[in-house]
Amino acid sequence: MKRISIGEMAKICNVSIQTLRYYDKINLIKPAARNPENNYRYYLISQVFQINIIKYLQYSGLSIEEIRKSLDLTGNDLADFLHQQSLEIDDQIRRLQRSQQLINGQIEQLSDLNEIQKHPLGKVYQRHIEQQSIIQIPAQQTITPMDYPDKETSELDELLIKNGTIGNLQYGFSYPLKNYQSLNEIHYTQILTQVFTTDISELKSHLEMIPDGDYLCIAFYWSREKYLNYYQKLKREFTQKHPNNIGTVYEISSVDRYGYRGENDFICELRVMVPPKFH
Repeated sequence: MKRISIGEMAKICNVSIQTLRYYDKINLIKPAARNPENNYRYYLISQVFQINIIKYLQYSGLSIEEIRKSLDLTGNDLADFLHQQSLEIDDQIRRLQRSQQLINGQIEQLSDLNEIQKHPLGKVYQRHIEQQSIIQIPAQQTITPMDYPDKETSELDELLIKNGTIGNLQYGFSYPLKNYQSLNEIHYTQILTQVFTTDISELKSHLEMIPDGDYLCIAFYWSREKYLNYYQKLKREFTQKHPNNIGTVYEISSVDRYGYRGENDFICELRVMVPPKFH
């Protein structure tokens, strides 16, 4: 049978010479002969299909070791092996889809942050906010803006991770709109984070919506010293415009950079929904 040089074989199989040398080095497929004088590799035409099988399996996402294992299988064993590989690919696709949802969600949040930054910080403004899906858990103990609720937000993260997803870089709290004279009087009722996937069947009882609508808002870089002043500004203007209405305050904090250095890098927006008849 005619021998084929490594260069010819590479052209026939549409692979590089380096690839064939690599297959030889790792004992995946060896040349049929080697010239002892110049060490040139030679293949047989029958090996073309063997190389094509390896290419096919690599293209299917199998590792070299998985390919090596599959080459020794036949019949039902080979079918079972490939079925398992298919299941693993399905799992990879689901993970990639969730990663894409998280990235698209981050883009959405950064776009929302850009909208916030169009307004002067420390000034009350009104803006429209589209409906947002959130996961929220009740605050089990008293938490105020004076506290550092890392433990509580970590519990929310843990809940999400157990259900195959993860929180994002934006966390929030909600509490009733009232006349507060100190930060210690503000008690968060819910801890929340926005989610961008509906594939959270085990968390349906925690899934809520921030309603679509117009909101009266005030934004500022996080500051315990100035928080109450900003809140009171928002409360005063809301009461002046809508004196007979009560509401829920959403406190949403976002980082404006990934090089996070401390909580003062958070831009916090306090928002209260405007009653629909006033839109």
